[in-house]
Amino acid sequence: MRTLRSKKGLYLILFFITLSLFDLLFPSKGNDVNRIVPQLGRAVFFCLMLITIFRVKIADYKIPKPITAKGVNYLLFVFLVMSLFHLELVFNNILSMVKILYWITGYYFFYYAIAKGLITFKHLEYFAIAGVIIYFLVILRDYTNRSLWEGSKEFFVSNNSYHLLKLFPLILLLKNRYTNILILLIAMGMVLAFKRGALLAFSITFVMYYFYILFKVKEKKFLKLVLGVGVVLTGIYFFNQNIDVFLSRNEDLKNLETAGSGRGNMFSLILDDMINVNSDPFTLFFGNGIYATKDFFQRTIGHRIVAHSDLLEFFYDFGIIGLLCFMFFFYRIIKLFVFFKNEYYGFILVIWLTALGLSSLYSINLFTAEMIYAILPIVLLENERIMRIKKKKKFHQFE
Repeated sequence: MRTLRSKKGLYLILFFITLSLFDLLFPSKGNDVNRIVPQLGRAVFFCLMLITIFRVKIADYKIPKPITAKGVNYLLFVFLVMSLFHLELVFNNILSMVKILYWITGYYFFYYAIAKGLITFKHLEYFAIAGVIIYFLVILRDYTNRSLWEGSKEFFVSNNSYHLLKLFPLILLLKNRYTNILILLIAMGMVLAFKRGALLAFSITFVMYYFYILFKVKEKKFLKLVLGVGVVLTGIYFFNQNIDVFLSRNEDLKNLETAGSGRGNMFSLILDDMINVNSDPFTLFFGNGIYATKDFFQRTIGHRIVAHSDLLEFFYDFGIIGLLCFMFFFYRIIKLFVFFKNEYYGFILVIWLTALGLSSLYSINLFTAEMIYAILPIVLLENERIMRIKKKKKFHQFE
């Protein structure tokens, strides 16, 4: 019976890998883009996840609730219940809302699937390795398209480096003989895509990881040296090769017509509208409705875009209540960290909090379907915590 469940889990993970492969086979940017196959694939997987969760609930399996569940539930409350105040925005952005529900459903699906033994540690290892390779190839493909890579209003730079950033903590958690190679691929992908936010978050977390293994792990000193030198040389080489593009991107933070996305202007516009222009207390506390930033930026700068910041998107869409739920989610991750503090798992959660926390300040994570990659190490560690608690209880029973 255990073997059968394991085989089903393997099929599910292979399907999950195929969804990432679709991102390679069906580009998201460019002329005549058709993303119907990836979208249908994710729709099918979404349904499979929902069916699995309902079956677990109906069967009434005694699976303990994870620490982080409250944080996820609060986000679900914000996305669903508070959005009812602005139903017209819900209908206008229904597909975008499904993307949010996709990763939240994935949180519970993977937690239950791992707890039941349907999906194993090894299955997730297959996905992590395949995911890094696939998204590195996606970035490499985008890099060869100079117009796409340099950025314009028709072709934006590749966002897939953020997918690699989300996979980075999982790679470190599932450490195996390929870990250093995968880290090198992630580093190369980060530099090739040159998404400044992803590159900054990865650079900081890689330095944290490198110093950790340098001083905490005594064996394989030569491999650690090779890893450090390899990552640094990769960065230096591609920076030198494309220094003109790098410099121009760092000078256009207020330019809405280039790859800088005008973040300097966008962020100040949101804060000014919520704090100074909009004096309505209801809006300040409950926001303008989900993805209201799209209409706001259409009126103010002429482009229907989101806030490029989870923090500001929550503030504008859901007001102070949204901000509190946003902070509570990360607080619950910190509570999980407290359980594993002073060990390697705790360090992985510090990496996770740094990478996702930083990128949520100047990019979008919690509003994207790809957040599902970031929740995998969380649900793995939640299951590890539950196993330890169960072992401890059994031990005390036999004392």
